[in-house]
Amino acid sequence: MVISTIICEFDPLHNGHKYILDCMRESGAECIVACMSGNFTQRGSPAYFDKHSRAEAALNCGADLVTELPVTFACAGAERFAFGGVSILNALGCADSIFFGSECGSTELLRKAALALEGDAVKDRIREKLVTGVTFASAREQAVRELCGDEAADALRRPNDILGIEYLKALSLLKSSITPHTVKRLGALHDSAEADGGFASASRLRELALEGASIQEYVPAGAFEVFGRSLAGAQPDRMKALERVMLYRLRMMTLSDMAVLPEIGEGLENRLYSAVRSGVSVSEILASVKTKRYTMARLRRILTYALLGITASDMLPSPPYIRVLGFNGTGRLALSEIKKRSSLPIITKVSELSKLNDACRRAFDLESRCDDIYAISGEAVRPCGTNQTGQLISPGGKLPRPISLPVQHIL
Repeated sequence: MVISTIICEFDPLHNGHKYILDCMRESGAECIVACMSGNFTQRGSPAYFDKHSRAEAALNCGADLVTELPVTFACAGAERFAFGGVSILNALGCADSIFFGSECGSTELLRKAALALEGDAVKDRIREKLVTGVTFASAREQAVRELCGDEAADALRRPNDILGIEYLKALSLLKSSITPHTVKRLGALHDSAEADGGFASASRLRELALEGASIQEYVPAGAFEVFGRSLAGAQPDRMKALERVMLYRLRMMTLSDMAVLPEIGEGLENRLYSAVRSGVSVSEILASVKTKRYTMARLRRILTYALLGITASDMLPSPPYIRVLGFNGTGRLALSEIKKRSSLPIITKVSELSKLNDACRRAFDLESRCDDIYAISGEAVRPCGTNQTGQLISPGGKLPRPISLPVQHIL
């Protein structure tokens, strides 16, 4: 069985995502495995649609098996996000390829940038730049531009290209045999406020949903079938719903508590502690802490770590298990083979945790606590325990019809 993989958030799964899934199938994939963020995402906020809904949408639109990227990797910077996802897919033991979208559409260009970043000369130049007070992203881009040219450096300005580079770095670090393929993005760019020919970014679709506008035009039918159930009622702003909880957690923290938050350092805890003492909203705290050295995305993630009670000691170097969220008939067959070959334990039901080590149980408990916080962010407060009681999604073995689009964008 030819197994192709993808790392994703699918919040929500839209026509651009469906196009990549169709490209994977038309490129020979007999089984598609998705490693998907759980209820908190890389942008440092709760997912608009819960993980079980997104897993169901993925299975309706071409995926065969959906696994979960643990929160300490899902809610992290690009490098850690990518390494966590690639680690899980590599641990399957039978993945043939990984597909990802990119702005440049060139695997070779992204590989060139990845190799540059792994070189000692670039690393030394980055350290020199950081001393001047610029952000890490800016220092990295400047170093690559000076040593490797504009083409590779320009890729470090584009969000999907950046993730692609990190996927390639992770594959190299793990000495993985998985073959990378990039698919050139169609339509609207990442985080674009505009739609383009039936394609809109996930961020734009979340904005439309919050405004009460229809997203059906930009979402494949199999996904809208799932998301439409959520969209039928009043739409909560989950981050806004959790804001006072976040303010409470921050106000209860000591300076020492803040010092052990992930991604904090260089005295940033002092700025944060001072901002929390005077700030009356999350946006006000962020504005007080923001400097040219710290990106807003990094600061939002730090506040989310505080909300979730995640400390630096929780940031394991790699995922300790593979959690299955759902599968169809094809995915079930693949899962049987994966269980024989995986280098990590597979969790399909909570009772299997009793057979696992302490690291696995602690990581699962953390995931469960985070899901319990997510459960109070909706229109109605849900009870605790959704991570332990959520049922596997298994819609059957039929494959959906693909969108009729050319596959020349696969490079």
